[in-house]
Amino acid sequence: MGRPKANDEGSIMVVTNSQRATAIVIRNDGHKVTLVPMKSGRLSARVLSFDEFREEWRETGYGLALALTTFLSHVMKWGASLEASKGLERLAARDRNVVASLF
Repeated sequence: MGRPKANDEGSIMVVTNSQRATAIVIRNDGHKVTLVPMKSGRLSARVLSFDEFREEWRETGYGLALALTTFLSHVMKWGASLEASKGLERLAARDRNVVASLF
């Protein structure tokens, strides 16, 4: 799989690693990937090179809307870094706009 272009809608995804951790990619410019892994307590963003990301993480079949709901509920209870919080909120707003444009 090649490098996605900046702002490529396909670059926003739910991923998992070999330890079965789940994360949401909040930014992918083709060189750096920013993701928010689910963990206990406060969530924070993690930045990886694109190559490192591809070695460690794989896309799941888990729906982005459901994952966002789960992650945002966790943020409401436990908190998140500013970057993680803003990234997840931006994705949720984008999804709301996409669904609203269908009707």
